[in-house]
Amino acid sequence: MNLLPLKTQKIRAELFSLGKKYVIMIFNANIISRKEGDGLLKRSFKGGVHPLSRTHEGKYLTRNKASQPFSPEYVCIPMNLHLGAPSEPCVSKGDTVKLGQVIATPVGFLGLPIHATCSGEVVDISEKQQLGPKKVMCITIKNDGLDTREDCLPDIGTCATAAPKDIVERIKQAGICGMGGAAFPLHVKLMIQDEKHADTIILNGAECETHLTSDFRTMLESPEDIVNGLVAIMRAMDSENGIIAIEDNKPEAIAAMKKAVEGHKDIEVVALKTKYPQGSEKQLITVTTGREVPRGKLPIDCGVIVTNVATAAAVKAAIEDGLPLTHRITTVTGRVKNPCNLYVPIGTVVKDMIEFAGGYEGRIAKLVAGGMMTGPAAPNDDFSVTKAMGGIVALNAKEAISYEEKPCIRCARCASVCPMGLNPARIKQYCDANDMAGAKENNVMDCIVCGCCSFTCPANRFLTAAFKNMKDRITLASRLGGKK
Repeated sequence: MNLLPLKTQKIRAELFSLGKKYVIMIFNANIISRKEGDGLLKRSFKGGVHPLSRTHEGKYLTRNKASQPFSPEYVCIPMNLHLGAPSEPCVSKGDTVKLGQVIATPVGFLGLPIHATCSGEVVDISEKQQLGPKKVMCITIKNDGLDTREDCLPDIGTCATAAPKDIVERIKQAGICGMGGAAFPLHVKLMIQDEKHADTIILNGAECETHLTSDFRTMLESPEDIVNGLVAIMRAMDSENGIIAIEDNKPEAIAAMKKAVEGHKDIEVVALKTKYPQGSEKQLITVTTGREVPRGKLPIDCGVIVTNVATAAAVKAAIEDGLPLTHRITTVTGRVKNPCNLYVPIGTVVKDMIEFAGGYEGRIAKLVAGGMMTGPAAPNDDFSVTKAMGGIVALNAKEAISYEEKPCIRCARCASVCPMGLNPARIKQYCDANDMAGAKENNVMDCIVCGCCSFTCPANRFLTAAFKNMKDRITLASRLGGKK
C-alpha cells in the first residue's frame, strides 16, 4: 500500500491547479496576539504554518453543508477500530444482529468492544485490506434497513449525576475511543495511575486539518451534547476546569458552544488563532493552559486530559441515551460532484459514500483518508470509515502530483516552523544514513508527524515521511529488545 509520502506536496499542487496565489505565514514566538478590531485574544504557539488561501484550506466546500444521514446496503466493520489489539469477533456468518449489538469482544488492556452499526445479517467474516499495510479481520453485515436496535445500556443517571466509576465503565462498554485522530480508548485515559490528578479537561474543536468540517458540523448541530459529555468526563475525573478550544475561523461554532456553556461556570470556550497544527495535543495544552508536557510524558503529567468534541458527544449518548458508538459525521470532499458531510454507520465503505455524493468529478488520481497534512493515501476506495476518520478527500492528477526531492539548501525554514522545536534537516541526515541511534539522539521520537517541515521546505525534502518511518523502526526495535 502506498502511504502518502508527502501530503503537503499535494496541497501545493492543488493551489497551482486552481491558479491561486498563496502565502505561507511562519509564526515563531507569537504565543498570544490580538486581531485588530475584534477585542479578543487569539492564542497560538511557537512554530506552525498557516496557508492563507481560502481555497487552499478547502473547508469552504462543506462548512455550510449540514450533515445528512446515509444508510448503505452493507457495512464492513474492521476489528482494529481503536488503538490496541484488534477485537475478537463473537458472531458467526449467517447470524442476524441488531443495531448496537456487541459483535466483537475486547482483547488486551487497550481493548474495546465493537458493536453492529446496523441491523441485518452477517454475510462475511474475513480479512480485508483497509488502510494499513496488512489485511484486517472484518465483519460484513447486510443492512436490512430497519435499524432494529439492541436494548439500550442500563440507566446510570445523567451526565451531571452518574457516579464517576459508572461513567468510566459506560464509556468502555460503549466502545468509545478518540474520534479525532489516534483512536485511543477513552476509558484508559480516565483510569489515572500513580495518584495523578487531571484538574483540566480540554475538548479539541480546533479541526486545524485542511478540508475537514465534521467536527465543525458536530459543534453546530449538537453543542449541548458536547457540553454534557464534557460535564461527564469532568465528573469522572473530579476536574475543576473544562476548556473547549476552537480555531477562530469557525465563529459560528464558537458562538454555538458559548451559548451551550451558559450556566456552566467551570467551562470556558477559548478562541485559538487559525494555524496548523493548532489542534495537536501538546500545542493545544500549551496555548490553553500555559503548561508544557514534559518530554517523554503524557498530558496527565501536567494535570490535563485532552479529547475530541465528537468524542464528548458520544459520551453523552452513551450515558444518557444508553447508546454505543456506532455512527459518526464524515466529510466527503475534493473532486466529488456534491461535497458533503454524511452521518454514517461506522464501517460504511468509502466508495458507497462517494456514490452518494454524486460520484467523482473527472478522473481521480488519489484518495486521502483525513486531511491533506496528515491523512494517508488509500490504495482504492474499497475501505471502511472508522471511528476516527473525519473525512475523505478526492484529488485529480494535478493535485496529486509528486515533486522530486532535491538537496537541502540549509535555509532552516523547517526548523522555524517545527512546533516541537526540532531541527528536521539534521534529523533527516540521520534518517538517510539509516542511523537509528543518531536520529533518536536528535529527538526524532518527539516529532508529532504534523508535516509542517515538509510543507515549507523549498527543496521538497521528504522530511515527514522519513521521520514517521524512523519512529516506527525505533518503536519496533524497542519491542524486539533492541534488535533492528
